[in-house]
Order: sequence, then C-alpha cells, then structure tokens
Amino acid sequence: MIPHLNVKAVSFRRYISIILIGLGCGGIMTILLNTGVLRGIELKSLDFRFLCRGTIPTSDKIVIIGTDEEALDKIKDPFIFWSPYFADIIKAVAVGGAKSIGLDFLQTIALKKVEGEDLDGIMADALMEAQNVIMINLLRWDNTIGGLKAINPLSRYLYASEPDNIGFSNLTIDNDGCVRRQTLLLNDTESNIYAYIGLKVIAKYLNSTIEKKGDHIRVGDYAIPVNSYNEMLINFAGPSGTFPIMSFYKVWQLSRQGKTDFFKRNFKDKIVLIGPGNIYSQDFKPTPFYRSQYYTGTRQTLGIEIVANVINTVLERRFIVSPEFWQTILIILFLGVLTSFTSFKLSPIAGGIVAFAVAAGYANFCIFLFSKYNIHLDMICPLDAIPLTYTAVFTYRYTIEDKEKRRIKRIFKHYVSEEVVEELLKYPGEIPLGGNRVEVTVLFADIRGFTALSEKRDPRQVVSILNSYFAMMADVILKNKGTLDKYIGDGILAFFGAPIPREEHAALAVNSAIEMITRLDVLNKELMLDVPLRIGIGIHSGEAVVGNIGSKLKMEYTIIGDTVNTASRVEGLTKEFKANILITEETFSRLKILDNITPEKDITLRGKTQPIKLYRVET
Repeated sequence: MIPHLNVKAVSFRRYISIILIGLGCGGIMTILLNTGVLRGIELKSLDFRFLCRGTIPTSDKIVIIGTDEEALDKIKDPFIFWSPYFADIIKAVAVGGAKSIGLDFLQTIALKKVEGEDLDGIMADALMEAQNVIMINLLRWDNTIGGLKAINPLSRYLYASEPDNIGFSNLTIDNDGCVRRQTLLLNDTESNIYAYIGLKVIAKYLNSTIEKKGDHIRVGDYAIPVNSYNEMLINFAGPSGTFPIMSFYKVWQLSRQGKTDFFKRNFKDKIVLIGPGNIYSQDFKPTPFYRSQYYTGTRQTLGIEIVANVINTVLERRFIVSPEFWQTILIILFLGVLTSFTSFKLSPIAGGIVAFAVAAGYANFCIFLFSKYNIHLDMICPLDAIPLTYTAVFTYRYTIEDKEKRRIKRIFKHYVSEEVVEELLKYPGEIPLGGNRVEVTVLFADIRGFTALSEKRDPRQVVSILNSYFAMMADVILKNKGTLDKYIGDGILAFFGAPIPREEHAALAVNSAIEMITRLDVLNKELMLDVPLRIGIGIHSGEAVVGNIGSKLKMEYTIIGDTVNTASRVEGLTKEFKANILITEETFSRLKILDNITPEKDITLRGKTQPIKLYRVET
C-alpha cells in the first residue's frame, strides 16, 4: 500500500516541480538562443523596435551630396567621365572648410586624356589639394588566394592623396538581405587591416587613429562597441531621406560659379559624403525601417545614407548595446520560473491571461529600453519561454498530478509488456521514476546495409519493411521481459534488468537475441526481398543509469551510460567478425548455460584503454 504524503511533502514537491518546469522550459529556449534558430525572427523584432521608436534627430555635422536626377539629365557625359565634376565639388567643399570628405565613387578604369582633357589628372589634382578625401575600395573574396583581395581606385588617385585615405565600402548584409550592422575592420590574407569608409571618415574628421581594444574600436575619444566580427549595430535615424541630400548638380553649378560663401556656410567643419543619390542608382539596400509594412512606399536606403547612419551612430554616441549572453539566459530563466509560479497557482484561463500580460509587459519593456537607452534585449526567445512554460505547467498538472498507478502505466506501457506493467502496479512506491544506477544487460541491434537497401526502394515500402521488422523484434524483447528503449534509425536499443531488477537479465538478453535471429528468417520468407535482411546484435552487461530523463516538456524512460556505448560498439564489430551475435565477458560471466558460445579474440574498443574479451553466440 502506498503511504499518504503529508501536506508539507506534497507542497515541497510541487514547488520543486514549479521551479524545474520553469528552468526546463527556459533551458530549451536558451538552447534555441544559442543555436540561432530564431535569429531571423529576432532581427524582425529589432526592426519592429525601430518602427516603434520612429525617427530621431541627426547630427548637423554630416552633409550628403547625392548625384540626383537633374545631374543625370543635364550632364550629358557618361557617368564614367564624371571625374571633373566630382573634382570641382571636392575642391569647393575643401576650400569651404570641410574637415573630412567621404567619396563613395570608385574609379578603376584609367581615362587619361579625353578630347584633350586629362580627366584622371583633374581628379588627382583635386585629391592632392584637399588631402582629406577618403576614397573607397571593395574587398572581394579571391579563391586563388583563399582570402580577401582589395579592388582599389586608380593608382594615380592613391598617389595624389595620402596613402591611408581609403576605406572599404562593403556592406554587412543579414541573411534576409537587410542591413542592420556594419563590419568596421577586416583583414586580408596578408594581415593587412582595412577600415570601413565611415570609420575612416570619422578618424579623418577627428584627426585620430583607429585602434581595436578588446570588444571596442577606439577612434578619438569614441569607444565603439563591436562583436567578435568587428560588427557594430547601426542605430538608423530613420528611413531613406532622414538625412537631407543636397543636389549634386546644384552644388556643382555653385562650385563653377565660385560661390565660396555658400560652401563656407554649409560645409565648414563638417563631414561631407559624396555619392550616388538618384533613383536609378543600384546602390540601394533594405534597412529596418524599409522592412516594415508601414514603410512600403519608402524607397530602400542608399549606400551613402547607410554610411551617414554609421557616422551618426558614432558621433551622437547612440550605440546599440546588448546584454551579455549569460544575462539573457537569466532573463529567459526568470520569465520561465515566473510563468511557472503564476500558472500553478491559477486556473487555465486566469493563468493564460497572466501569461499574456507577462509577455506583453516584457515586449513593452524591450521597446522602452531600445527607444530610450538604445539597449537591445533579446525579445523572441524570452517571450517564447512564456507560452512554452504555460503549456508545460498545465500539461504537467493534467497528466502528472494523478494517481501513482496511472502514472506508472502511462510511463511504462510503451517500453515493457502488459505482464510487466501489471507487476509494476503492484509495487508503485518502490519503483524509482527518476534516474537510478542499476545493473542491466543492454542489447543493441542494427540492420546491416539498410541504407543501400532503402535507396533502391520506394519510401513507403521502406517504412512498411521497417514496421514489420520492429513489430516482430519488439514482440521478442517484450516476451523476454526486456525494456524496449528506442528505435534509432533502423536500430533497436533494449535493456534487461529494469525497471524491475532481474537476476537473470543477461540470459534474458541472450535468449532474446537468439530468438530475434530465428524470427528474422521467418520475416525474410514473408517479405521475399531480393536481398534478405541481416542484423548484427551486440550485448553488454554492467551498471547504467536508468530512469525518466529529459525535461518536464519532453521526458523518456531511458538508459544512459558507458554500458550502452559499449553494447553499441560491440554491435558495430559483428560485421568485422562476421557474427550475428557478439557478447562481452561481462555478459558471458553471468550466464549459467554456455552452450553454443565460443570465444573470440580480445579487442580494444574506441575510447577504451583496456581490451575486452568477446564471445560469439552461434544460432
């Protein structure tokens, strides 16, 4: 008879269950967080937070000059011959007092003289006079060198400017095609360090060097937080158009007219970015604001605008920071345990309302921290821990808090025969449902060459063959009072001696193996396959941990330990020894009847230091 538990014991067990369910569900979401399975959805939640926050003021130190439709219409020269126009603007902007100029225009083809004009020379002269123009290069993966290779502008431009006045323009694009972060430093195969154009423009503006220190990149007195890939989250000020873009053509006209007052008024002590700014440009990328359904009428963001957003993030010190991984884990576990406590105390409806309120509160908290303090908390995994825990709690309450006999029957009916289940139900209080170290014999069986066999057949036929095989083998194992653990592909894992201890567990395992071989011959006659099924069986005895293993959401009565591993490896040797059944010395020593058993050579299993003795069981 099962003794009644007192109230304190029941309450204590309930509180332990509450905590374990919360931690278990939190642990599941932590694993998903670590694997990055939900990273795509998390990035969408970041986009949503940008939308909730809306646009923010931009730095007045940044000015963009974009090649507009008017320039394309009125400048009849092909774009490749626009070097003189860029040169006029660069000279005028530099004379106007711009501290740093970023040129998002890569000229790799030497023009030399066109109609008597040295176009490259005009551009080179402008670069030499300004001495503060940061040009771009592109870093491309080169299979021949197995690394990055720089595509630089014309050597004539490089010689005219300072050698260090160059930065790569490669954008960092997430898997969904959206730009949310930017790599600031890259290395090539020769250990050359390249900096992003936006970072080089800032360094020129501050007249400072760039240094990597720990998890920050320092330029002047700015410490930019980056991840292990030197990536910085871009704090976009808004959708495309948030930064005003001055007309390239109008600025060029004013430069030709010598309007120095205009240039001093608009560009003195500023960062000036010059690049494509027209609707025909191919330099558009989606960003968090554009991804939103509410911004479908807004064009994607120009590359030069992305550069401006990177610079704005640094100069305004609006760095997006994320908590450490362990801090995120604590948040997930806290929400799991909190939901578990509230769900255990309330009815399903009330618990669901509270769980929804907790989720809504956390989501709003994430939006608030991002909008006010630029803190990016992981939203999706912590939020998913709430409904997962809620579901687990009420599943537990409905299925676990029940009579002991029903619990044992539900747990063991798929593993052991009805006869064993009935035996278990006689002594429910003595059956350890948690992990317990016991002496057992493990049987591992696997079909030889099943992969090749299955490739030649229709999948439905393969499933039918497996079902017939598993049904017959399971019947043999259960008849011999074994516990059927699991099917692993085309393999079977079973053990003898648990949940009910049996002194003859080794003999039961060997008898099962012999009968399995015999029954397989019957099955082959029924299936009439062109290549009959053949199996190898490995058996090993020893101590193992047996019990309900897993979490409250997913728990199995199973076996773990070195004994299982050894049995599996012994089964793997059956093909090498051309044997149907191999057993170890530990199993052999527990047998009383030793007929039809012959010794094999000693062998050292993988991962072992001492050789073991194997025996062949003839069938």
